[in-house]
Amino acid sequence: MVRQPQAAGEASQSLGAELAAYRHAAGLTQAGFARLIEYSRSTVANVETGRQHVPRNFWERADRVLRTGGVLATAHDEIQAAARRQLRAAAHSAGTARRAPTGQQPTATTCPAASSAATAPAHLATAAERPPPGQLRRDGSRPCTPGDLTRLRSMRQHLKAIDNAHGGGAVLPMAEGYLRRELIPMLNERNGEPASQQLIEVAAQFHHDVGWMAYDAGQQQQATRYFTAGLRLAHAARNRLLGARILAAMSHQAIDLGQLQQAVDFARAARNVTRQVATPRTVAMLAAMEACAHAAAGDGRQSQQALDAAADALTLIPDGQPEPDWLDFDEGGYWGHAARAYRDLGQPRQAEEYAAKSVGLCLASHSRTHAQRTTILATAYLHMGEIDAAAAAAEQVVREAWNLHSSHVFGEVAQLAVVIRPFKTPVASEFLDQAHELLTARGPAPGGPAAG
Repeated sequence: MVRQPQAAGEASQSLGAELAAYRHAAGLTQAGFARLIEYSRSTVANVETGRQHVPRNFWERADRVLRTGGVLATAHDEIQAAARRQLRAAAHSAGTARRAPTGQQPTATTCPAASSAATAPAHLATAAERPPPGQLRRDGSRPCTPGDLTRLRSMRQHLKAIDNAHGGGAVLPMAEGYLRRELIPMLNERNGEPASQQLIEVAAQFHHDVGWMAYDAGQQQQATRYFTAGLRLAHAARNRLLGARILAAMSHQAIDLGQLQQAVDFARAARNVTRQVATPRTVAMLAAMEACAHAAAGDGRQSQQALDAAADALTLIPDGQPEPDWLDFDEGGYWGHAARAYRDLGQPRQAEEYAAKSVGLCLASHSRTHAQRTTILATAYLHMGEIDAAAAAAEQVVREAWNLHSSHVFGEVAQLAVVIRPFKTPVASEFLDQAHELLTARGPAPGGPAAG
C-alpha cells in the first residue's frame, strides 16, 4: 500500500477537525450523525481525528446532512489531488536521481510552498495577477492594499482590547458590525480575483476573536458559527497554528456546554495538526488547553501529562522570539489553566496555589481574565473549608464584574452565591449582598441558572 504523503495526512487531520466543527454546529452527536449518513459511529470518530480515510461518498453525505454547500467534498478532492501530485513529484525526483550521473544533484521539482498551496481552496488561493495596490478595477472598486491590512489589524487589536477589559457583551455588536461592513466585503471576489492570503488570515483571526466574544456573551450558536468560519479561513490561508488555536477555543466552549468528549477531540486535533510546526509557546498553550479538557472529563492522568508537556514547553520559549499577536499565552496563562484543571479534578490545594500565581501574573488590562482566575481561587478556598477567604475572593470578583459585560463572569458569581449562601459569617453575608445587587442589575439572579 502506498503511504500517504505527510502533508496530505496533516490536511486530512485538519479536514476531520473541520467535520467535527460542522457537526458540533449542527448539534449532532457522532452517533446521530453516523445514522444520518449511514456510516458507523466509529468511522465518524476515526475520520474526525484523522485516523481513517473514507471515500468521497462519505463527504458528499456529510455535506448534504450538514448543509455545508459541498465544502467538505471539495476539500477532500483537493487533498486527494495534492497527494497525487506529491507522489508523482516524489517518483519523478527518484527517477531523476537514478538517471543522474554520479555526484550530480537532481533538480528540485517542487517546493514546500507550492505543495502547501496546492491544498488551499481554489477560490481562496493567492492571485498571481492582481492589479497593483491602489489601481482601480473596472467596476470602480480596488483591491485590498497594505494600508487596508494595517487598518484591519489595528481595529482587531482595539476590539480585542475592549473584549479583554469589558467582556464579550460590551464589544460583540461593534465587532460584528465591523466584520460585516468592512472585512467580509473585501473577501468577496471581484471580477474573478480571489482574496489575498494575508487578508484571509486576518479574516480568520477576526472570526476567532468574534467567536470568543459571542461565547463570552452567552451566544453559543453565534460563537460556533464564527469559530467554524474562522477554522475554514485558517485552512484556506494554510495557517495550521491559527487553525489549531481556533480548535482549542472550540474545545473550551465544548467544556462549558458539557460536551466533554467533543472538548477532548478538539483539543487533541489542535495538537495533532501542529506537531511539526508548533513553536514552544504554541505547544504550551495547546497542551494546557488540552489539560483542561481532560480534567473536565475526569481523566487525571491525561490531564497531568498535558500539564507536564505545557510546563516543559514554557522553559523552551526563547527571549524575543517573534510570535503572532493572537498567540499571547504566557506563564500566567499556564498557571491559570493548571488551576482550572486541578479544580475540576477535585485537588483544591493545587488549584489554590496555581490560581494565586495566575492572579498575580494577570495583566492589569485583562479584567475578565482576572475575575475568572479569582473565581477559581474562591472555589478552591471553598473546597478547603476556608469560607471567609472564599467569600473575600468572591467579593473581589463582584467588584470587577461591575466593569464587565460577561455572561461567564455573571454566571460564576451566581454559582458562588449558591454555594456560599448556607454560611452565615459576616464576610459571606457581605458577599451575598453585593452579589445580589450585581445580579439583579446585570445578570442571573443568585441561585438561578448560570448564563453562558
